[in-house]
Amino acid sequence: MKILLSSICLETGTDLQLALYYLKGYLLKRRFPGLSAAHVAIRVFNERASLPAVARTILEYKPGIVGFSCYLWNIAAILKLCRLLKRRAPQMKIVLGGPEASPRAREILEREKTVDAVVRGEGEAAFAELVEAFCRDERALVQVQGISFRRGAGIISTPDRRTIVSLGAIPSPYLSGLVDLKDRNIIDVPLETTRGCALRCGYCYYHKNFPAVRHFPLRRVERELKLILSRQPREVYVMDATFNADRRRAMTILELFRKYNRSSTLHVELMAELVDEPMARALARARALNIEIGLQSVNPRTLKALHRPFNKERFAGGIELLNAHKLIYEIQLIDALPYQTYAHLMEALDWLYALHPARVVILRLAVLAGTALRQQAAAFGIEHSAQAPYYARKSRVMSAADMQKLERLRFAMERLYDSQVFQKTLYALKDAAGLKISSVLESWITWESRIRRRGFDYPLQLNRKLPEFLEFLLRRQNKMRFFEPLVTGLRRELAEYRKLYSGG
Repeated sequence: MKILLSSICLETGTDLQLALYYLKGYLLKRRFPGLSAAHVAIRVFNERASLPAVARTILEYKPGIVGFSCYLWNIAAILKLCRLLKRRAPQMKIVLGGPEASPRAREILEREKTVDAVVRGEGEAAFAELVEAFCRDERALVQVQGISFRRGAGIISTPDRRTIVSLGAIPSPYLSGLVDLKDRNIIDVPLETTRGCALRCGYCYYHKNFPAVRHFPLRRVERELKLILSRQPREVYVMDATFNADRRRAMTILELFRKYNRSSTLHVELMAELVDEPMARALARARALNIEIGLQSVNPRTLKALHRPFNKERFAGGIELLNAHKLIYEIQLIDALPYQTYAHLMEALDWLYALHPARVVILRLAVLAGTALRQQAAAFGIEHSAQAPYYARKSRVMSAADMQKLERLRFAMERLYDSQVFQKTLYALKDAAGLKISSVLESWITWESRIRRRGFDYPLQLNRKLPEFLEFLLRRQNKMRFFEPLVTGLRRELAEYRKLYSGG
């Protein structure tokens, strides 16, 4: 029987879906008769692809089993695809897995008659046993732990499966040759060195999918890095939930990356509180130029409700070290979390911008299935979409009007800080004129909303109008005495920006 493993990737993401290669590697490892590498194919489709065209491509392969890896961004499209496939090939078995399917297994099977089974949690061993049961005797499905499936008019959920004790038992997609690293279409390469998270944040599902922290053997990680980096990808994304949770291990991996690296950059997610001078130096030497720091909130009541630790002083110290080593990072806040008001976010921005961060973003809250926050959403007055990605519309303390204003605030942050054209002026307004950065951003929202003509070059149009905004802001604050010295510096920055990005 032919098996196709598939997913739909984001336009902005990598099409190298590591989960599918793990499934294939573990499936082939079982070596049951009649199944070889030639019988298991992997096809990943871009989110812009036509679903009928995707269905035709899958059907041309004539698989007996199709397995889809499901996430927030692709679950709706995948379910539509399942209907198209079953209409043409009703005998085909369709299996879903991944973080969006796991907590919704029964719901999906009840609503979507085109789905035959759902693998819950860690999928490698469960999927391999499920395939063997489909190939040999479907009555054996009840013996496969960690799956839900349809039998007649009913739905059966077998007991949860324990996670794989030794991650080394899962074949490496790279070392086994399943991933062709010579493929020039592969630009960013993902790599897991651990699974699980020590934190139990209420808005996150990851720690339920992988309830304990486990490590891939360091010797294997070294061999993978050596091979991957020899192909000189643009970036290697280490997918660990908190890369520097284990300091010694993180330092070892950074040194290995530096040792084998030729020209690639490193992407990691870490806690700023755990960054010390040696680690900041190691991150810089490893060319970690894409760092995500999930702060989420600085409001103590919010953090307590989410069971999320935070040390303000140590966080600021970690950011100072990242700045000292000129590292590029993004600090992430989330909008409609419990007890988090619009004012709390503005206070957080004032504190964060005082640290001179590389970038700050405010993400939209997705109230994920299977999380504690989903269960408690009504208690916090959080209203959210019933469909993925489950974005919050408002909360008890964050009105719908506040949420709309945040959309405009995000644009203000991008134009006044991230673009760097106004960044020096922003700090001059804070230091010389005594203005809060949050009040400058809010003034921008008011000013920018009055602009009627918005052409295709709107960002450049706004850059040209920045002196006008500066005058609007200072008149509004009754601080026009600062205009001339500030506008002189602003015009110089604009001239440098034009020279840098337009060649003159």
